[in-house]
Amino acid sequence: MSLSRRIRSGARSLAGHAVAARRLRLKQTEARHALARLATRRGPLDRGLDRAARDYAGDVLGGVAHAPWLQVYAAMQGRFVEGWIPDSYYIATALARVNGDCHHLARHRTANHAFFGASGFPDVACVVNGRLVAPDYGPLSASDLGAAAEASGGLVFKPDHSAFGRGIRFLAPDALDIEALRTLGNGVLQRRVVADPALTAFGSAALPTLRVCTVVAQDGGVSARACYLKLGRQAETHVISASQVRVPIDLATGAFAAEGVLADWLPVAAHPDSGIAFAGHLVPGIAACIQTACDLHGRLPLARYVCWDLVPEAGGGVAVLEWEGGVVNFAEATQGPCFADLGWDRFHHG
Repeated sequence: MSLSRRIRSGARSLAGHAVAARRLRLKQTEARHALARLATRRGPLDRGLDRAARDYAGDVLGGVAHAPWLQVYAAMQGRFVEGWIPDSYYIATALARVNGDCHHLARHRTANHAFFGASGFPDVACVVNGRLVAPDYGPLSASDLGAAAEASGGLVFKPDHSAFGRGIRFLAPDALDIEALRTLGNGVLQRRVVADPALTAFGSAALPTLRVCTVVAQDGGVSARACYLKLGRQAETHVISASQVRVPIDLATGAFAAEGVLADWLPVAAHPDSGIAFAGHLVPGIAACIQTACDLHGRLPLARYVCWDLVPEAGGGVAVLEWEGGVVNFAEATQGPCFADLGWDRFHHG
């Protein structure tokens, strides 16, 4: 290898290490903020749990830098359990081995039909490089698009590469401008989905979404590992990551946990706007939701950990709003260990 190539290779390696170090610091800071917020409700973390988190991080996960998220999990559950995957460890070490570059496939919402066919997505059109086309990429007339908008009371535009609820637009049937739609950038137009009434009683107009987290095992089998409901806040048009309320859901029964968690990790027993308690509520059709997620993951088992955002619809059926490469912190904190049988905690050994 020439000197110039060695210099370029070394520079890329240094840049990669710098990015990884920054991500680790951000994850540590996020965990410390979460732990401080939990302390306002739970009290300071027990010294024994704190020590267990530090010891486990150093002995099993390669360094005490991963202790903060273990401390968050312990604070949430009031115990320490071996097998938890800290969010920092997942991002820094496991993600590249579990999902690799396939982690980013979900950014291309316009590829839903290519990946999955007509499988529960409420897509009625795609905007692709300045063209407005049907979900299967065939021609789409303005009248067909207008009819779809009228039938569902409007459309929702979701751009490619968007996340955390950003970039979503709601379009009224009488305000569709085909030329303007072509300038929005790549994305999908979905019909307006109406959730089962059992999920809409919490005081927000935002569409509640059920997140199902699935993994592909070494033998190719797909299973659900965690599930939680994401609720919006009052006056919000859709669920936004920075303000959402998340409620763990029992995978077997669909039962709500007694406590949900605000976006800043403060546990709450009721929705903060309506005051309606979570205990005693059920997600209808939980088995169908889980089966839908597992079936879809089985069709595209490239990224091995994926989160699916679904809606049990009024009148039956399951709508698949979107999917993404998975995140682990909330699942592990409230329902974990979720991945202890997969060997992810050994990835740092090479």
